[in-house]
Amino acid sequence: MNTIEQNKKLVEAFPFLLPRNRWTDEVVEDYDYTWTELDAMPEGWRKLFGEHMCAEIAAILKNANYLDKYRIIQIKEKYGSLRWYGSGVPAEISEELNTLIRFYEILSERTCIVCGAPATRVTTGWISPYCDNCVSKDENSVPIKEWLEKR
Repeated sequence: MNTIEQNKKLVEAFPFLLPRNRWTDEVVEDYDYTWTELDAMPEGWRKLFGEHMCAEIAAILKNANYLDKYRIIQIKEKYGSLRWYGSGVPAEISEELNTLIRFYEILSERTCIVCGAPATRVTTGWISPYCDNCVSKDENSVPIKEWLEKR
């Protein structure tokens, strides 16, 4: 299955992955399914839990009849952790959704940003978690246990 077919299936299952204009809520002009909002997630995290996270979010949204109303504002990495920003949700699911997202933020801190393996090191310049195979030998890094203990 090619990327466009995969992305169509993703957007069908998780409508919040459809890229939209942040101000008008219109679908991005000339959208051709070459990318989705999930493409903003670093590859290692996406491999390990990206679609599973979307499925869990979708289940919460479906229970509140909010699946087609939820929008992603931004997905990114910051300080070595996943950041997932979505539009406001009904109060009855807000805590459940925030708890789920926080679970994946914590998981991301311990997952290689490149390949999805358990992280063993954290770089100290641009803070990112890496496994021994993916960490650059040219970049300063510390063992992940040491990094997490300092926080």
